[in-house]
Amino acid sequence: MDQKVRLFVQKELMAPGMSYSSLLYPFWGPPDKQKAMPYVMNALVMHGFDKKYFELVDAIDAADYVLIPHDYWRLKKKRPDLLRAMVQDAQAHKKPLLIDAASDQSGVVQVPNARVMRINQYRFEPRPYEITMPVSCEDLLEVYQKGTLALREKHKIPTIGFVGWAELSLKQRLRSLIKELPIRFLGLFDNRYRAKEKGVFWRERAVRAFMRSSVVTTNFIIRSSYSGHSETASGNLEKIRAEYVDNLVANDYALVVRGDANIATRFYEILSVGRIPVFIDTECVLPLADIINYRSFCVFIDHTDVARAPEILAAFHDQLDPQEFIQMQQRAREAYERYLRYDAFSPYLARELLASPSNV
Repeated sequence: MDQKVRLFVQKELMAPGMSYSSLLYPFWGPPDKQKAMPYVMNALVMHGFDKKYFELVDAIDAADYVLIPHDYWRLKKKRPDLLRAMVQDAQAHKKPLLIDAASDQSGVVQVPNARVMRINQYRFEPRPYEITMPVSCEDLLEVYQKGTLALREKHKIPTIGFVGWAELSLKQRLRSLIKELPIRFLGLFDNRYRAKEKGVFWRERAVRAFMRSSVVTTNFIIRSSYSGHSETASGNLEKIRAEYVDNLVANDYALVVRGDANIATRFYEILSVGRIPVFIDTECVLPLADIINYRSFCVFIDHTDVARAPEILAAFHDQLDPQEFIQMQQRAREAYERYLRYDAFSPYLARELLASPSNV
């Protein structure tokens, strides 16, 4: 791919002290504030967007896109005046916008003539101008396993691992339930809307189903909270991380349930170490779904079937021959390294931007 995506940033309109899009890291380096989130920073420094496919230009007329340099949701909340000025300037020059809205925030980005990078999407709410992004994560195989893929052999009873937040206090539960009343009401008439319930509720249901089952072996470490931020983490961050990685590597399968966004970072972390995700599908949209055959290395269980998840996994595992089981692990790692790590995803993002420069 010879042509780069030419991006223009209105530097004079940038918000002082506000972090900027990871698309700008290859040119400006990571912001100092990002150092408090070491795993995010490690991922974006080691395998961030590839500079070969993007270029910053000094003149707006030379650009393919005007890039909104900050997270869209934060800018809209904190400095709507600057956001409005950036949009107006791009419109005045008849240039499409590229908007980084790839965070946990829900909602619709209503900006004309724009492509929007997202992770928080639902299949029943398609928006053609949105680009589904992977979630950036550390390459755990490189960072913690010395780059060596340890393949597991198939045994009769499958093991499934999970480490993470999967329980709420009474106060948290009541507050979340009240907030979710509108979508829970819609869910009475259309099951798809139940997918929008807070991720920890789905994790609770999935964990409970697996721990009650005798057809699979569980290896779960349940936490009452989790943070990857150095200032808000509960406990020793390095120890927590080591337990998490060890759990992934030590099991045949790894449970994936949505987080605050309708996706989970752990999905990509699981793939990075060549393990098979058991993906509780809450109407998720996955990146490059037209290229990647996710079902060749994932076990998908619809959210409406979460109570039967152990039996579905056991039946799936039983029909695999030993070689197929090993191949699924290899394909999981290959998908991450070839398509879903940010450096590998870069040419596909660039190609999409060059092929379709604006929304409806």
